[in-house]
Amino acid sequence: MRYGTLVLVKRGSPNIKFGPGRLRKVKGVLIGNKGSRRDVRLLQNDPDATIGYCTKKGDVGWWSASCVSRA
Repeated sequence: MRYGTLVLVKRGSPNIKFGPGRLRKVKGVLIGNKGSRRDVRLLQNDPDATIGYCTKKGDVGWWSASCVSRA
């Protein structure tokens, strides 16, 4: 994927069916790509996050390639 690509970041647990922490996809833009690491800037808030890491629109975080797909 190229920098600037719109992506979906898979977050949460598939074992939780409802509420905070459940499996969801959050929109972002790819800003870095090194090996299996994907750096993403979120384009929307993630109100169902249970860990305070990268939860607001504009936050930057990194995920493994398997958690990031094209939007």
